[in-house]
Amino acid sequence: MAGETGERHDCDVLILGASFAGVELVHRLRRDPVGRGLTVTVVDRQPAHGYIPLVQERMVGRLPLDRSELATAKFVEARPGARYVVGEVRGLDPARKEVTLASGERLRGRFIVVALGSILAPPPAIDGAERFVGYKFAGELDDARARLAALLGAPGTSPPSPAIVVVGGGISGVELAGELAHLARQRPPGWRAPKVVLVHGGDRLLPGLTERAGRKAQRHLAAQGVDLRLGARVVRLSAGTAAIQPRGGAVDELPCDLAFWAGGVRPAPALADLGLPRTPAGWLAVGPTLQCFATPRPTLPDIFAIGDAARIQGGAGEWPTMQRAIECLWQAGLTAKNLCRLAVEPPDYPRGVPPLAPHVLREDFPHGVSVGGESLIVYGPIVLDFAAINTWFRRFLMRQYFARYRG
Repeated sequence: MAGETGERHDCDVLILGASFAGVELVHRLRRDPVGRGLTVTVVDRQPAHGYIPLVQERMVGRLPLDRSELATAKFVEARPGARYVVGEVRGLDPARKEVTLASGERLRGRFIVVALGSILAPPPAIDGAERFVGYKFAGELDDARARLAALLGAPGTSPPSPAIVVVGGGISGVELAGELAHLARQRPPGWRAPKVVLVHGGDRLLPGLTERAGRKAQRHLAAQGVDLRLGARVVRLSAGTAAIQPRGGAVDELPCDLAFWAGGVRPAPALADLGLPRTPAGWLAVGPTLQCFATPRPTLPDIFAIGDAARIQGGAGEWPTMQRAIECLWQAGLTAKNLCRLAVEPPDYPRGVPPLAPHVLREDFPHGVSVGGESLIVYGPIVLDFAAINTWFRRFLMRQYFARYRG
């Protein structure tokens, strides 16, 4: 198809990434009268996506995989004027708004939205970092489940008390350590309970939440047998051992049959090849309207970045967006609104680029933290222990999420 400037493009909106932000953007566009008239192409390396907020429960078998996965490609292609491409992004020419895939295929869109997310990976400076087991994405999760089953389900060939080390004391690390410790109470037939060690560089758990929340999480994990190593870091992983160094102390060699990194996310490698402005840490730098070239009179106003891949730059510096699933949904809603505002204008904007709505920073939001057999609900200074309610509510949110896109 061709725009009013004569430039040809394959679709109106080309979305790179189909996890929370990308799939929600398709949904929001289809709910808007202008958006329904736009053709959409979505590119992602996976045709389906597991529910990432409960990935720890999916890994240990507490949540069946077939009940916690969205058939993303099927959802997208059920929408008129929408296409789903399974492929890996290798590059972007911002001036031509042309994306190159690993297959060699090239796609052009009038608008480009980058929603490539992040990766959960350790810094390469750790000696033996490649031994950490990934678990966030589909292929990684399958491998992690297989390795966990092999370790815990084969008493004749495995250590009598398998040792698992989790690195990171934020929400992801606390939830993963809790799920692994909960295997002592509830586990698949034939499995043994592991010994779990949680290593965290800070002095308290859940640094993004209140001190009270961190103390409660620490008590819950300790009560379930987790060996907590706070103020420490992993300096080396080798076959069967993890070298842990407390702050200012000597290195301690611990048994380690499996190690999981939950100590923070890093930019997806593809972000470095897009030719877009980035922060010093490698994230895509966007303005309050989530445009990548966010100058007062943008020269390339049709390229956006949303979700985990983006870091908003404002007058006060980098905005501390939550980088959580709900934030991805909010950003997708805003971007759909702004795309529809631009789409009614000629592509060369002879009257100038119209003003767009800015992202609204939400400084706090209720958090549910699963801690194995226990749960916390945290909202500002309020910290409540509601294991049954939190578990039910998290499952309810997952079902609502799937119903939103399956309907």
